[in-house]
This record gives sequence, structure tokens and C-alpha cells, in this order.
Amino acid sequence: MKLFTTLCVMISVLACVVTADAFDEVSRRSDKAVKGNITGVTKDGVKIKPPTGAEVTVPANDIADIRWDDEPLSLQGARIAAKNGNSESALEELKKSAADSKAKGDIKAEIDYLTASIIAQNGLGQSDIAQLEDAATKLDAFSKANGSNARYFDAVYLLWRVQLARQEFDGAASAFQQLSQAPWSDYKMAAQNATAKLALKKGDLAAALASFEGVLGQSAKSPAEISRRNEALLGKATVTLKQGNAQQALDTINEAIQAADPEDSGVQAEAFVRKGDSLRLLGKTKEAILAYLHVPVLFEKEAALNAEALFHLSSLWSAAGQPERGLAASQELRDNYPNTEWAQKLGQ
Repeated sequence: MKLFTTLCVMISVLACVVTADAFDEVSRRSDKAVKGNITGVTKDGVKIKPPTGAEVTVPANDIADIRWDDEPLSLQGARIAAKNGNSESALEELKKSAADSKAKGDIKAEIDYLTASIIAQNGLGQSDIAQLEDAATKLDAFSKANGSNARYFDAVYLLWRVQLARQEFDGAASAFQQLSQAPWSDYKMAAQNATAKLALKKGDLAAALASFEGVLGQSAKSPAEISRRNEALLGKATVTLKQGNAQQALDTINEAIQAADPEDSGVQAEAFVRKGDSLRLLGKTKEAILAYLHVPVLFEKEAALNAEALFHLSSLWSAAGQPERGLAASQELRDNYPNTEWAQKLGQ
């Protein structure tokens, strides 16, 4: 009888595991994941019916990840590799996933999006022309083929960043025009920041400042909205620096650092690079070094900003009487970020 009871318990536990594994799952940025059966996917979000309770709609701007119970096993491997920073392995697993017979419909779209996004992030981080071109092609194809997919606006957001990095200004403008059509304020703020960054790239400081101020004039409540507002603060500081007012820029940057979530690595890393820029222009060499050092020490995954920080450290260390550290920074830049504009500027 005891053996029978033990077997029943084991079977029940196994049944629960199998049942749990059979669920689809939508991970949210703002809350815990929702498990159940996905009943609908649109560009505005994903509908999922939990085992108990009412159907839940997760807005597209709150989606961190989407998993299907019948997806290729290699797709999960790709997610793990990407999370661990192993993009090469992630792309290999995604290639396997794409060849799987289960890669159909929304699952295929997810594989295509993840592939394009990893290539885009690599290209942006390394300023790699070939990867940026590949990413632009894939993201453009995805957005055209998946206009009703929950990853649509994320793909468009990445596309404008890639096009801006490629100096494809018309393509960038077209992408953030599409982004501005999103129904959420954080995406609209991102589109307005994009408008400002394009103007900044073209040297139109007045237009850039006006667009950044437009974002700063909006209320920001959600983490995403706060992040967009902090991006605008850093954009405003960049304009102020170009106008020759380093102290005013520094004050704005410190405001962004205080307001930003410590986990918002993109904003934090850019903030410390701009802080270093401001302090350097103010002639405060040691303080500038400390600001730039925050990036390789705390935000190693922000490749492009790491490269920029290392470039400035290579000369500032020498100015501070420690040329050996300057040489070490130069070598790290050449070794880790050889294709970036900052590596190309060494020795110029």
C-alpha cells in the first residue's frame, strides 16, 4: 500500500511537470510571466489564456520573451546563449530552429526576429558594416512580412538605430515614422528621441534640442518612459556640449544618472561617457578618468560605449602621468573592438 501511494505521488508530480511544460509562456518586463495557451498575436500584443482565470493580454511594449510549448528545442538553447552573451552560439541555435519543421507561423516570426535582433546588436556594438547591412536587410524584411506580429514595433525600433548607424538617413527617418504610430507613449517618446538624434547627426543642433525638449516636456511614469526621458536628458546634454557649455551639460547628466534605474545599462553607460566628456572639457582629468572607468567596469556589455570610453582613457591616462595604463586601454580597444570608429581613431 505504501509503495502504491508513493507511485501515485510520483505520477502526480510527473504529470504536473508535463502539464507545466506544455504551456505557452509570455515573459513581461513589468510583472511575472504568464503561462497558458496563446490565443492570439497582433502587433499590439499577445493574448494568453491561463489554466484558471480570465484571458490576459500582454501589450507588445511589455513583452520580454514569448515561448511556445511546441517550439523547436534549439530555440530555448538560443535564448540561453543570447542571455549569456554568446551571440555566435545563439545564432547557430537559431539557424537550427529555422530548419526545424516546427518553425511555422508565429514561431518562425520569433526566430526571424531574434536572429535579426542579435545581428543588429552585434553590428551596433562593434560598428561592423557587414553586420549592420545584414541586420538592416533582415529587419526590413521582417517588418514588411510581419506587420501584425507582436515584435513588429521592436523590429522597427532596431531598424532605425541600424539605419542611423549606417548613415542611411532616409531609411532611419522612415523607420521612426513607423515607430511613432505605436499606441504606447514610451514608443512615441523613442520616435521623438530618434528624430532628435537624426538632427544631431546632421548637425542641426537647434532641431535636435527642440525634439529632446519635446520628450522632456512629457510625463514619465513607467520604467520604459523614464528610460526614454533619461535618453532625452543625455541627448540634451550632448547638444549642450557641442554648444560649448560643459558645466551645464554636466548638471544635466548628473540629473539623468540620479533618475535612471541602476539596471538600465544603456542609459547609465552613456551617462558616464558623457560625464567623462564634460569633465574632460572642463580640464578635470582625474575626474574624467573616473567617469569613463565606470563603463568598462560596470557596463561591459555596452560594447559601443565601452569602445568610446577606452578611446578617451587611452589619452587621459597619459595626461595623468600613467602612460602604461593608456597603452593598456589602447590595446584593449584594439583587441576587443577593432571595427569601431574609436579603434580607427587611435593614432590619428
